[in-house]
Amino acid sequence: MNRSFSVPCAFLLTAGLCLSGMCLEVPNDKPALSAASVDQLFDRLQAPNTDDVFETVGRLAKMGRTDGGAIASRLEEKLTASKEERTRLACARGLCQLSKTEKATPALADLVEHSASTEIRKLAGNSIALAITLHGNELLKNALTAALKNERDDMAKISLARSHMRFTKSDEGRDVLKTLLTTSPDSSVRDEAALVLAENGQLSIPEVRTRLFSLFAEPTERGERALNLLKRSDANAKPAPNDPAYAKGLALMQELVVQIRAAYPDEKKIDYTKLFQNAAKGMVKGLDPFSQYMEPSDVKHLQESLHQDYAGIGAFVGMRDNAFIITSPIFKSPAYEAGLRALDVVVEIDGIKVASILETGGMNSVIDKLKGKPGSTVILKYKRRGFGKPIDVSIIRQEIKTQSVFATMFPGEIAYIRLIKFGERSADEMRAAVNEYVKKQNAKGLVFDLRDNGGGLLKAGVEIADLFLSEKKLIVYSEGRKEFAPRKDFFSTGGPEDETLPMVVLVNGGTASASEIVSGALQDHKRAPLIGEKTFGKGSVQQILDVHATSNETKLRLTIAKYYLPSGRSIHETGIEPDIAAKPREGNGWIMETMAELRRSNACEDFVRNSWEANKELFCKLAQFDGRDCNAWPGFEAFYTGLKTTAPRDDIRAEIRYIARHLAQEWKKSEFTADLEEDKILQRGVFELLKKCAIDPSAFPEYKDLPQMFKSVEDVKKDEK
Repeated sequence: MNRSFSVPCAFLLTAGLCLSGMCLEVPNDKPALSAASVDQLFDRLQAPNTDDVFETVGRLAKMGRTDGGAIASRLEEKLTASKEERTRLACARGLCQLSKTEKATPALADLVEHSASTEIRKLAGNSIALAITLHGNELLKNALTAALKNERDDMAKISLARSHMRFTKSDEGRDVLKTLLTTSPDSSVRDEAALVLAENGQLSIPEVRTRLFSLFAEPTERGERALNLLKRSDANAKPAPNDPAYAKGLALMQELVVQIRAAYPDEKKIDYTKLFQNAAKGMVKGLDPFSQYMEPSDVKHLQESLHQDYAGIGAFVGMRDNAFIITSPIFKSPAYEAGLRALDVVVEIDGIKVASILETGGMNSVIDKLKGKPGSTVILKYKRRGFGKPIDVSIIRQEIKTQSVFATMFPGEIAYIRLIKFGERSADEMRAAVNEYVKKQNAKGLVFDLRDNGGGLLKAGVEIADLFLSEKKLIVYSEGRKEFAPRKDFFSTGGPEDETLPMVVLVNGGTASASEIVSGALQDHKRAPLIGEKTFGKGSVQQILDVHATSNETKLRLTIAKYYLPSGRSIHETGIEPDIAAKPREGNGWIMETMAELRRSNACEDFVRNSWEANKELFCKLAQFDGRDCNAWPGFEAFYTGLKTTAPRDDIRAEIRYIARHLAQEWKKSEFTADLEEDKILQRGVFELLKKCAIDPSAFPEYKDLPQMFKSVEDVKKDEK
């Protein structure tokens, strides 16, 4: 029975999110990975032609998504060793494409600000703007700002201004372009400035439109750009729908503003920004459950979720009996170094009571309070059993990198991999887990757990599904309005060997979006049965659109299409039915109430903590698996008798084991990946996999009860006869 849940502190999954707008290149064929071909490509990075160099690094990045990190390591070595700026720039660009930005970031900052080559400065600026994984980086923001300020070549300045507009939220890039448009003596500079402004949502500036109208008739590349921009402007400015409700709506908004301004007691206190932001949120929310007008804080949370990093204290947190607890500090994190431990109850943050934060904003608000800029300080007050009074601790926040894949090996060489989100590093983490637990340790089968995975990046979903499918199999396709989101197919690139390992996939009602794409593709291609509960049913495509009226500080997440599984079925609002239904262990109402009352007394926690030092090695072993044997726990009988409770012995045992698991994690400095003893859906998955692998459950203590537990109705009838 699950008694709590945990999430990385200050890092929550964006449930039901799958962003086609952030889907980068998806390979259609699998490149050859021979050492000779890779060596040849690395030699070509020295080519004098810029186009050849960037085409080469693009191919290397494509290969690097499937090689376990070898190419990324070589790119880092080449970046460090090379003194040729074009080669360094290409290596940095390739590393960004592989989401390996630690060494790429300072290299790009140096090139964009200090290179003696105008071409390299321009290309470095463009590379920064194009790399999603770099957005929000302060070092690069400062480098772009300095480069833009110091640039003397007008064409290079235009290129840097464009990158500055895309990468930062300030108006500096736009202002530089407007100045060049109106003051430059060079007509080609004025033309390019107007085109770049128009391409970045500034077509409403009169000087921009005037310049484009003078250009669009030219039989040149600039004329073609101007014509397309004007056409797009005309298409976006199509006449209002011939619908009375549309006209009424516009009139309603206008009248509300007029009446508010006329009648509100103090017009100076009207926050028009907040007024119109709330109107925008309500307008978009009414479209469908997944479209959203995103304020800057929403955009920040989304970036943290997909980038898999944030600035905070570094701990898994959760709710237990209405209290906000530390379920497990991340080893060597600021929280761990400050002394926070599993089961500590956080009662205040910076002097504000956690209970009041929970009441007004929920758990997300508490987590937001723990976040902040790296180097900033947060003061916590927490309670721990055995301490006479709450403890105050000052913690300096740091950058925390979170993982999305957790893996272990079960008895009988059964690999277990749990994926909790589809972020930028998830595909790499998944490949590493498959290499370690499936290939190196020669697993006989795989349990792939996608329960409570709310989705994330489509790109990551496609790459992960690709790990288990042979070549040219349709994984998913999306389709919306033909003029905006035409059909797009995504195919697998693997080989026959990728379909040899027996596997099962665990799903439930929290399995959504990209998780449903992966599980649905594996089900449609008969690659793996789905075990558990019906999935969420989130099969719509959202794209993140800029909002130029707010200088791109806010975003519009808009539903533009639907996803379809290989069989052509849409999962939207219907979900995916599992091949084998399984439910979590259900609790009896009166027992749950009794156990809740018992927890408030902290009797079980006191029992475990008081016995821990003398028995910690045994407790760690029992925390892994105790065979549901109450007497395996030293002193259990006397403790149970002294409780004088009506709760069953097995529920008390389970509570003791739950507490011991948290203390064991802390002692081992690693989290338990799964609970094979209490998780009924996991047990069913393992049982079905054992049958596929022809492994006898009776050979392992952990599995010996599974055949009886999951005996079919037909088998029961046979026994009765």
